[in-house]
Formats: sequence, structure tokens, C-alpha cells
Amino acid sequence: MAHRALLGIAIVGLLVLSPVARAKGPEPVGQTIAGLVRQAALGDGIGIHVVRLHDGEELYRNRAELPRNPASNQKLLTSAAALWRLGPSFVVATRVEGSIENGRVARLVVRPAGDPTLGYAMLAALAENVNLRGVEAVDRIVIDDGYFDDQILPPAFDQQPNEASSFRAAISAFSVNRNSYIVHIAPGPRVDGPARVRVLAEAYVQIDNRTVTTAAGPPSPRIDHAVTDDGHLAVKVEGAIPVRARTMYYRRRVPAPRAYAGSLLVRALRRARIEGAMSVEHGPVAEPEPLLGEVQSPPLSKVLYSVGKWSDNFTAEMLLKLMGAQTETPGTSARGVSVVREVLGRKGIDTKGLVMVNGSGLFDGNQVAPQHLTQTLVAAYRDPAISAEYVAHLAVAGSDGTLRSRLEDLPRPRMVRAKTGTLRDVIALSGYVLGNSGHSVAFSFLANGIAGKQAEARQLADEIVRALARYAVQPDRGR
Repeated sequence: MAHRALLGIAIVGLLVLSPVARAKGPEPVGQTIAGLVRQAALGDGIGIHVVRLHDGEELYRNRAELPRNPASNQKLLTSAAALWRLGPSFVVATRVEGSIENGRVARLVVRPAGDPTLGYAMLAALAENVNLRGVEAVDRIVIDDGYFDDQILPPAFDQQPNEASSFRAAISAFSVNRNSYIVHIAPGPRVDGPARVRVLAEAYVQIDNRTVTTAAGPPSPRIDHAVTDDGHLAVKVEGAIPVRARTMYYRRRVPAPRAYAGSLLVRALRRARIEGAMSVEHGPVAEPEPLLGEVQSPPLSKVLYSVGKWSDNFTAEMLLKLMGAQTETPGTSARGVSVVREVLGRKGIDTKGLVMVNGSGLFDGNQVAPQHLTQTLVAAYRDPAISAEYVAHLAVAGSDGTLRSRLEDLPRPRMVRAKTGTLRDVIALSGYVLGNSGHSVAFSFLANGIAGKQAEARQLADEIVRALARYAVQPDRGR
């Protein structure tokens, strides 16, 4: 009997230790995450999903199927769809056309196509190209900006109508400097005199400088702006600027992108030694004219760095309309959303319950489940056509982007690539933990209803990632 008892114990022991038996039980990392969630006690607004990358096996789920506000984790869907639909090498061109007669162009046609990276320096290069083609004067400028619709605010952006920060910048086919302007403020030469205030785009911006240079104390600038009756931007700057302060820079959104972009183009042309009236109009020009110059964006793979690493709302919304314009012009946010859903579905991602209204995740409108994000992360990682570019566009924990000061204590450097998300009521973190063979994972953490508990939710997300990092560096035991 004693021998039989010992044999039974040995058989049970072998079953407990065998890989097959372990596979049927809960993963140890799943137990760890469950304990962290219980300890945090943040309520039912938490959604979490973790899957292994190589075989898709689920390691942990907590309300993973329930859609909720993803905040900037929405950009994971936008970026993946852009890479799949447009391709990593996709570029956007801004063209200038016109017929030259004796050094003069009667009508200079500008054909923008939604380049999110178009800045004043690129306009200056474009103007120099026009001058090198022999253009000495321009009478009229016609900007054919019909590649996008005229809805300059993306869906849900009207929820903060008085917000002037550049994270809420307008969207247009001819966007320059991200449809934002920078106020440069430096102390003046004399105490009690005005500080120095400057804004690029002198022909568009009217500065009302009410600042005072002080002998000491902290800087306290206040900036307000309003569109004037004649279409200019009146910028009022007030406050104390200490005499020893460094030059300060404040970026603000442009309320009227058309007038702003047109004024910067005229500025660039004049600085390229081109004369003429240069009256600016907007409208379609059907027939092409001789090409005078062209500038291009960097490839999409590089453009996405600002989206994934720095949570760039402007670029995400521009890319959404660009995708929409690929199917039909003018590009609209709604058409872009249709493209994203179609692309995700074609890649095997179940979009049931997914609600998408904009490309950035800003404000309240999108509804995404953690498993929507993990399915996208897995599909992108396994697709050699976009895998390297998609992983590279994400923030690296402890190194760069919005994760540069988070998760600096991982077992290995640069093993976590992820996208953050923050709103008043939302904390999100989704991405990859890259480790040993068979232990790399995709994860998604979405916390809603945590107003006043953002720090606790962020800490929980980081503790979960630390647990996954410990799991990821375990040796492969043939699983």
C-alpha cells in the first residue's frame, strides 16, 4: 500500500510539473497582474489584455472586450492603418505651378496635399526654387486646397472651444508650422520698459505688447489672441518678464489656417527676392500649369515618430484625412475612419464595438476595447511589411518620448515600446514588452473613470509592465 501511495504522489507531481499541465492552468504572470489589480482597487473602469506575440496565447484578461475611451492609444490604430494603407515610404508633395512671361507669373498656383510636416523653412526652399526658375514677380496666388474638406476642427475637438493650445490645432490641406504660431518673449534692454515680443508672420499677426521688464521675480506672461474683422490675428501679450530671464517660447493654435499659411507663403516669396502684388485667393484650378517647384515630406515611417513617441494630435488627424483622400477627395475625417476600419478588418482585427470619430483620441468620442489594441499590435508585429517601422515609432521606456522618464528600472534597456494616453478621466498604456524567445507580449491597459486617481492608475499600469518585463526575460522552456 505504501508503494502505491508513493507512486500516486509521484504521478501527481509529474503532472504538476509537466508543460501540458502548466499550459492548462493560469499563467503565473497572470496571477501577478490579477493581484496588482486587486491591490489597486480602481474599480470597474479598468480594462487589460495581454497576449504572447509568437502564438497569440492569452496571458491575462480583465474586461478586455469592453470598449472605453482610449485617449491617445487611439493613435495605435491610426498609425497601423496608415502604414498598411499608405506604406512606410509614402510622402506628401506640395507643388507650385505657373507660366513665366518675361520673369513674371500672372497666376501662381499652389497645390498642397496635406503635408503635416510643412513648415516655413520648406516654404522658403520652395520660394527659392521658384526664383531660380526665373520668376521675378507674381501678380496673384491661387491656393487650390481642396484636397481636404473645409472642416478645420476634427470631430470632438469642439468640446473645448476656448482652448488655444497647439495640441488642439486646426487641420487643413495647406497647413504650415502645424497650424500654430510661436510667441518669442525676451526681456527688454531696460527695467520698467517693454519686453521683446516677436511672432513669425508679421503680415498676419498684429502684436499688442503690454509686457514689462522687471528687475527680479518670476516670469508671468499671459497671451491672448483673437481674429480681427479684416482676417488678421491680434495677439495681446501681458505680464512681467525679469531682466535676467532667458528667451521664452509659447506655441498657440492658429484659428484661421488659410490666412496664416497664405501670409507665410507671401513672406517666403518676398524674401526670395520676388516682387509683385501677390494677392492671395483660394479655389480649385483644374488644369495643371508648368511645375515651378516642389517640396516633399519625409517618408511616413519617420513622420510617425511624432505620433507614437510624442503623441502628436495634429499629425494623427492629418494622416486620418490623408487616408480618406486616398479613396475620394476631399479627404474627410469620416472617410479616414472608414479606411481605418476597412484596413483593420482586412488584417483580421475584429472591430465589433469599436467606435472611432477622430484619429488622435483627443477628448470624448472614441470607444476602443483593449483587445482591439492587442489584436492590432500583434498583427502589425507579425507583418514584415510594417513591423520594423511600427515598433520603431513607439516611445521607448526610460529613453524617449512620453516614456522617457518612466519604467527606467526594467531588467533590460529598451525592452518596452509603448503608447501612452492621458485625459482628465483616462489613463492608458499599450504596446510591446520584448524579451526572450516565446516570452515577448503585446499588452493594453485602459483605465476610465479615474478622475482624481490618475497617479494611482499610472502606477498600476507601470507595475503591470514591470511584471511583464520579468516574465519576458525568463528562459524559454520550450513553450
